[in-house]
Amino acid sequence: MKTIAFLFQRKGTDEMDVEDFIYDPAAELGWFSTEQARDLLKVAEEQGLVVVEGDIVRTSFNHGSIELPFGFKPTEEVLSTCEPKPLFPEILDVVCTYSGKSRSEIMAKVNKKQDEMNLRIEVALLLVADELGLELSKRDEYIKRIRDDILNR
Repeated sequence: MKTIAFLFQRKGTDEMDVEDFIYDPAAELGWFSTEQARDLLKVAEEQGLVVVEGDIVRTSFNHGSIELPFGFKPTEEVLSTCEPKPLFPEILDVVCTYSGKSRSEIMAKVNKKQDEMNLRIEVALLLVADELGLELSKRDEYIKRIRDDILNR
């Protein structure tokens, strides 16, 4: 949260261009690589710290209330939280929980679907969830993350 607060306090605004959000900590401040800065944005959005609308990033908290020491620089822990969590295990846990089926049962269905249709494993899992009648509240988010992963490769 402090890193996000710093970026917005530095700009003196509640919103900025996505390009600035990525460029500033990467190139201007030298804190992260461009890819890590993109991951920071992704994680901040997933945690509800920012909202991305088109090319604009807005804070969703009062960044001005966060006190930062002079010469603030993010710690190494920030980098570890910037690594996106693997999507497949997250979706699998949700599907198993809400379907009441074991991981092995779900995986058998996913593997069969993946073999039949030559799909990414995450897509096959979402199709299995649909076939089981599960309405995943984060379905659109999962699809967006899968698409982003494909486009960023």
